[in-house]
Amino acid sequence: MLNRHFSIYLVAHILPAAVGFFAVTAYTRLLTPAEYGVYVVGMSIAGILGAIFFVWIKLSVSRYQAMSGDVDFRGTAMVAFALTVVAMCAATPLVFLFRSDVSVELVLASMFVAIMSNAVDVGQEFERAKLRPYRFAAISIVRSVSSVGFGLLGIWLSWGGMGLLAAFGLGSLTGIVLNLVGDRTRIAGFSRSQFMQLARYGLPLTLAGLSVAVYSASDRLVVAWLLGKDAAGIFGVAAELPRQFMVMIAGSVAAATVPLVFRSLSEKNDDTTRERLTESLELLLVVVAPVAVWLALAADQVAGTLVGVDFRAGVSALLPTLVLARFFGITNQFYVQISFQLAERPFMLAAQSFLTLIVGVTLMFALVTGYGIYGAALATLATEAIGLGVAVVLTHRAHPVPFDVIRLAGVAASAAAMAGAILFARSQVSGTGIVALIIVSVAGGLAYVAAAWLLNVANVRTLSLRFLRTFNRRALGVQ
Repeated sequence: MLNRHFSIYLVAHILPAAVGFFAVTAYTRLLTPAEYGVYVVGMSIAGILGAIFFVWIKLSVSRYQAMSGDVDFRGTAMVAFALTVVAMCAATPLVFLFRSDVSVELVLASMFVAIMSNAVDVGQEFERAKLRPYRFAAISIVRSVSSVGFGLLGIWLSWGGMGLLAAFGLGSLTGIVLNLVGDRTRIAGFSRSQFMQLARYGLPLTLAGLSVAVYSASDRLVVAWLLGKDAAGIFGVAAELPRQFMVMIAGSVAAATVPLVFRSLSEKNDDTTRERLTESLELLLVVVAPVAVWLALAADQVAGTLVGVDFRAGVSALLPTLVLARFFGITNQFYVQISFQLAERPFMLAAQSFLTLIVGVTLMFALVTGYGIYGAALATLATEAIGLGVAVVLTHRAHPVPFDVIRLAGVAASAAAMAGAILFARSQVSGTGIVALIIVSVAGGLAYVAAAWLLNVANVRTLSLRFLRTFNRRALGVQ
């Protein structure tokens, strides 16, 4: 089941990532850094609003719905979401009491994005928890394609960054409609006991979600404040590239493995839970490590081919550092922090996230002031490394998560082989165009696949040989 679900979730994340990558390529050619900076700031505000008001619903649903397929939390979650929207609409305008210079249009657009994107995300949590990967994939792909389509329309109408914000919200709305129309099952009504269960677990996580969102947005906001919207646009693109590939792919692993981990925990099977966690980490690094190596070592070719001229130099310089930072962050978010959810210790997650926020904001101001836009990348790297270290230490007081060094060594060796192949290919080709990118990418990819197969990383050799034997039997008519 794990391999089948993972392959479906991988498609569900890779296709939107590819569409998003196309979008970044198009947007950076059609918009100025300042216009793209408006979009970056608006999405940052939407992320903060989502963390304050909606993250508690998403995290509660992902935990409790996954533990039992017989209980339906949808009606309760819908009421909770509606009440939260009312609270957000009442509270957000208070920002104008403190900052009269804030754009009303930008705040309204960010609120729209926050509501629509979190509504579809909550729906996706139910699809994931109920082990329905095909519906999850269909909604993800339709949402992504719709967002880009609306975005290109907004640019054609000369709406700039505001048009991209509206497009993202409308794309999410398309996903919501597809979710509601496509699900024919009866939705259970509101349950007060379910609501209290979600609130007791989820509301303390609001602090953690807020800390993560503010930290995630702080780099762009600090850069915009200290260096201007042009710099924020360039930094935003450099940060977006690892997110489009690494985080989206990591999400496919989490979508396939986390519900199974919770299900085994609910069955009180400690050995199975530990094995599921070990498989989760190995699978996570197997798919993320090659993308990280590719983006970091082929940064010149990636930036030279895929982003606009005004963005290339800055993105190329920032990408290796931000990729390493994102790698630490993914390990923390998609594996280590599961410990706090398994142990039902939301305050521990909140404490770790809040510490990361304080460290991140402090380092961001200090390093951006001293080193400019590259200082922002260094601050991000240092913060993610510190946050990962703190989280690993705290897991010993929650639910310990395993680190199988032998299985992870195969991933590291395969990544090293890929790095060597990319560096050799770079030394043999000139330029940073599409031809150079293809040569470097193919060389690195082949080296990684070959090394992973020889070392049987994630049982890839075993599974491939089993598939070939089955295929040959069927071709020969042998049962």
